Amino acid sequence: MAITGYQFDMQAVPASKDASVIHALTGESNGVLRRGNDFAITANGLQVTIGTGQAIIQGRLVEVTSNESVTLPANSTGKICIVVDLTKTNSVVGVPGQSGYSATINQVYVLPVVGSLTQDDLNNGGYIYELPLATFTTTSNSATIVQTNSIFNDTGWKQMTLADGAKFNSKSNQYAKYRVINNMVTIIFDGIDLTGTSGKNQIFKLTQDIAPAITPYQAMLFPIVNFDDNNSNTYPATGVVSTDHIYARWNTNTFGASSFTHASGTIIYFIG
Repeated sequence: MAITGYQFDMQAVPASKDASVIHALTGESNGVLRRGNDFAITANGLQVTIGTGQAIIQGRLVEVTSNESVTLPANSTGKICIVVDLTKTNSVVGVPGQSGYSATINQVYVLPVVGSLTQDDLNNGGYIYELPLATFTTTSNSATIVQTNSIFNDTGWKQMTLADGAKFNSKSNQYAKYRVINNMVTIIFDGIDLTGTSGKNQIFKLTQDIAPAITPYQAMLFPIVNFDDNNSNTYPATGVVSTDHIYARWNTNTFGASSFTHASGTIIYFIG
């Protein structure tokens, strides 16, 4: 029989088939979940410690349950990765389903990688996938680490916090929401009056979890606009993401910041 099924009664389901399903259902994305300490990395000389956390890699859930250590190569530049390596063989003790059975998973480990990453399609015949957590640069006895977790998540729509002094006006829809999907932040908003903020152009406060790694950051927008009092004209502006807030930068001098009484738009930017 040339057709079969796996999530069916009486069927023994290989881990590779479950991974294939999960990878498809998660949009074939790989990344770090917001669990544990998010794989927080610290360095002591050339020795680095990776904190607890979870990631989904090619449909496989990987977890660091207690601090993991690895030694970086001296005088090098590269990436600290979680590696799924299907060329390895896991070891078992006992019989599955019986008391005393245990498995040691050798197919996942932490590794410093110098050079290009290997990122095979593990669900289509590949063997190795290296998920980067951080970049490193080393001397003979020290290391500089920059955490670069690719966050895998979907927060759903949440309320966005307005900047101090910003408020909703009474002329339109009144909303400000954000959503994070796989490290990308989308903010949608309408009807915000910015004239009471310190710079008369601040729109939102930023929490650390949605601040980009590099600032100031020119955000992609569609666009931010400001309506005049009669709602008859619009004035485009650029969204700028700083370390702790988002503000509007005018694309024209025709309309001053002090008249920014009706901000509306969509802002999109990447965290990492």
